[in-house]
Amino acid sequence: MVLLVLQVYGQDTTSVQEPSTREKVAIYSTAGILVPLAVAGLAISFFPPSAGVVLKDGTAYGSFDIETGFGYGEKRETGIFTNYRVMLNYTHIGNAKVRDIFRTEVTRDFNFDFIDRRKIFLSGIHVSTGFISDFPNHGYTIGTGVWLKSPWLPYFGLFPSHTYGLTYRYNSFFSGKSFHEISLGVTSAFTF
Repeated sequence: MVLLVLQVYGQDTTSVQEPSTREKVAIYSTAGILVPLAVAGLAISFFPPSAGVVLKDGTAYGSFDIETGFGYGEKRETGIFTNYRVMLNYTHIGNAKVRDIFRTEVTRDFNFDFIDRRKIFLSGIHVSTGFISDFPNHGYTIGTGVWLKSPWLPYFGLFPSHTYGLTYRYNSFFSGKSFHEISLGVTSAFTF
């Protein structure tokens, strides 16, 4: 073993030069740009933002939504297209007097693949149904929307289905109060 180490050490003729100032600046600026972009991409994949309006008790409130979940779909050449999604949603309403909303939904996607034959960006509609709560009130939700998605970007071995679109939801608590919600933005579903 000692002879092997001596032979390897004796044959090492590598000379390492100190990087120039220009190379150091290029390395640090590349890292300073790419690392924050990678972290932002990761955050947006797990917590995709949407903005919207909640119409409750005759008043319109601004809202901020985060909707993510898991999907199941058919494999295509460009990735996996979700047919069904199980989504978790949090809606923050921009008024301290109105409670935030938590939602669990099952979403069915209908793809219009005849529009983009290359299937890089898929478009379609979805319908959804689920349960809502603002603690202490519980109820149900029914929604529909139009979307555009690109399912072909691999991500940690999963295929995220980032959906960009407009969604309308009718929400009703079991106590009888109902309200409407419209949101525009991004959702993500990690599909298998």
